[in-house]
Amino acid sequence: MSVATSWSRIVSWLEANDPATATRINPPATTVDLRYLQAAMNRPLPTELVEYLEIANGTEHRYIRGALVPPFYNLLPVMEMLSSRKMLRDIQRGIGEAGPLLGDSDPAGHPPHEWLDCFLPIALAYDGGLLYVDLRDGDQFGCVWEWHEWNVESAPYWRGVGEMLAEIAGAFVDGRPAPTRYHSPDLPQVTDGYLHWGELPV
Repeated sequence: MSVATSWSRIVSWLEANDPATATRINPPATTVDLRYLQAAMNRPLPTELVEYLEIANGTEHRYIRGALVPPFYNLLPVMEMLSSRKMLRDIQRGIGEAGPLLGDSDPAGHPPHEWLDCFLPIALAYDGGLLYVDLRDGDQFGCVWEWHEWNVESAPYWRGVGEMLAEIAGAFVDGRPAPTRYHSPDLPQVTDGYLHWGELPV
């Protein structure tokens, strides 16, 4: 399923079931945004990520009641992707020595032990956790991980942004529980205007 198709299905479901969240989706990223992102990362960007940003530049995530991405994430616009990355880079540089980080040369999909320059945040959780795209070289280039400073995941959540959006769309529209990898498969629910993910009552 294409990124455009998945995103269209997500937006259609939101308009019907959670219109308040639908109104918080940002317009497409500008050409300037995308050029700035490319220059800042100084690495190729996954095609699926660019396709998504050309449709929507994240969400007004601080104003969404709940989480668009399971289990508790909201999508960042380009400039906040980069500011979040800078914050984590500054923290990492404060912990270690200046210079290349040890994991930068590992292939994409290899479990990291520190925040790396080639990681790009794409979504933020209310507890400070992040989803990020792994821009290291390798067969898993573009895979999506979860980052918590107190926990190192052993494998990516999704193979890429396209798979992530397809699974969200499938949960929204087709009622297929989203396999959140390290949490139980969940379905979206809107309760009193709050979008959240959890097991539906039997």
